[in-house]
Amino acid sequence: MAYDFHNDPILAAAYQYWQGKRGGRSMPRRSDIEPSEIVPLLPNLLIVEVLGGGKRQRYRLVGTAIVEAFGVEFTGKYLDQVFSGEQLRSHEENYRIIAREKCTLLLSRRYHSPSGGELVCHRLVMPLSEDDRTVNQLLTAMSFHAPSAGARRQGALGDAPHFAVIDSERTLIR
Repeated sequence: MAYDFHNDPILAAAYQYWQGKRGGRSMPRRSDIEPSEIVPLLPNLLIVEVLGGGKRQRYRLVGTAIVEAFGVEFTGKYLDQVFSGEQLRSHEENYRIIAREKCTLLLSRRYHSPSGGELVCHRLVMPLSEDDRTVNQLLTAMSFHAPSAGARRQGALGDAPHFAVIDSERTLIR
């Protein structure tokens, strides 16, 4: 499922924006991200706040395309209120990798819905830092694709019977 995000209009634009905002720093600050500059991307963006030295994460902003694709609004919720089991462990590991490596992570996942359809989600998770050392927020751009007919997603995010992960891939972007 190797994916070249540079050819994806959403992910490429978000990455270019993030790169431009970081300047000479490893990571931009949250205050560097100006929503009015990226209005076309907003439906496909989310911002996660990293709390307690990485022990918990909270969704601060979830774009409308993300809510529509997953069928649930999770703005303001903690990661462990949205996911459980293997999905929770996988998301927590992604955040640990980004915090440790201080670089962008490309994630690709294929999901299976109860209707028998599939949804492919490519996400680019980009770290934000106030001090250029500690990752305290994550800016994520998501791009959705339906590889087969009937791929419309129904059910609740993280509810394994409704939203099963078929496979996933993780790539560090330096």
